[in-house]
Amino acid sequence: MLNQERVCEMTKLAIFDQKEGREYKPMIQYFRKDYVAKELLKSFLTGTAAFFILAAALVLYHMEELMDRLNTLDIQRLTVRGILAYAVFLAVYLLITYAVYNMRYTSGRREVKKYYIHLKRVNRIYHEEDQL
Repeated sequence: MLNQERVCEMTKLAIFDQKEGREYKPMIQYFRKDYVAKELLKSFLTGTAAFFILAAALVLYHMEELMDRLNTLDIQRLTVRGILAYAVFLAVYLLITYAVYNMRYTSGRREVKKYYIHLKRVNRIYHEEDQL
């Protein structure tokens, strides 16, 4: 005879495994600090690439003006401003990344805990059936 409660719990487990399980797998594998650090490293690389692509596009957009003022440009000031812009851009980007992935980890751990609660229920049901 099928146990209705067990079937419901196992269905919830299967749905979680198929839909959300892959998304929340890193929350099981990593501690919060490691997960966020991994994502910050990836964001550092993508943020750096994005900044230089934007900077190159900006230079290409203003190429005619730059060519006209080529001899009068203050290269040192321009370099300092570029480094400062890069630092500010990256700091904001990494701060947003930290906040987003910290919240994702928190919500993911909450969902994984719900999964484990359902798993414990199924285990309890099996244990009760074995005793009967």
